[in-house]
Amino acid sequence: MTSDGPTRRLLFVHAHPDDESSKAAATAARYVDEGARVTLVTCTDGAAGEVLNPSFPTALLDAVGMAQVRRDELADAVAAIGFHAVHQLGFPDSGWHEDASVVPDGTFARMDLDVAAEALAAVLCEERPHVVVTYPENGGYPHPDHIMTHLVSLRAIELAAPVWQVAKVYAANTFLRERVVAMHEAMLAAGLESPYADWIESGRRPDIVPHARIHCADWFPRRDAALRAHASQVDPDGMWFAMPRELERSAYPWEAYEMLWSLVATVVPEADLFDGLDVAAWDAASPGSVGPLTTPPRTLLP
Repeated sequence: MTSDGPTRRLLFVHAHPDDESSKAAATAARYVDEGARVTLVTCTDGAAGEVLNPSFPTALLDAVGMAQVRRDELADAVAAIGFHAVHQLGFPDSGWHEDASVVPDGTFARMDLDVAAEALAAVLCEERPHVVVTYPENGGYPHPDHIMTHLVSLRAIELAAPVWQVAKVYAANTFLRERVVAMHEAMLAAGLESPYADWIESGRRPDIVPHARIHCADWFPRRDAALRAHASQVDPDGMWFAMPRELERSAYPWEAYEMLWSLVATVVPEADLFDGLDVAAWDAASPGSVGPLTTPPRTLLP
């Protein structure tokens, strides 16, 4: 994936502080190390999050508040991954609600779509990413802010197109069924108790074949450092660290992506999010003339 030509630009759009560490963090770190400009957008302030780590010192939370705690954690996670720039849109966190009808007014998931998308479109026009990574249509899981992040991302790309046209858009899929099954079977084969049996039996893991798998096992330590930076959200003795890392490297050394659309022809499954893309030619083209958001994906199947 290393490129000696013009700088490739990759932008991740996440809902909350910590999402950049739990989704696609190793991919981001790999592209940073390989010379791409990798930037992060965090849509909400994370203020409605709950403490998910039983060992977190709540006195700190009482002193400065959840929003400040999560800003500080985000800064440490960003340093671990290596993002070149971070854009915090600062919209109010909607909180987790299984019933979308009770999402509080004034929060991110309740915002006018274009108001939120215009803020992201301004970032797209500034950063001019060739590739954007966001969430699937269902948010990856049905958190209202994650679903809104998907909608805002696609609308922002459309709004930005007269100034800058994104070439490819992906959704990050952290726990696809193929990954969960691979990790579960590897743990059983190693004589270890697997924490993933209930996930498999529930059938709730997306059972899709990803359009891209990015090999990034060498960057798992950077991902783990970023996860640990979110001390209010990530239990160091919990699910995120249940599998020995050397076992994970052999069982599933990738991060997986669903292609939402592409304006360049490519062959799936891809091993590089920039497959099919000549960034020099893309940069030279008139930004508003390379195709609208409604152009269907031009993907060549194997």
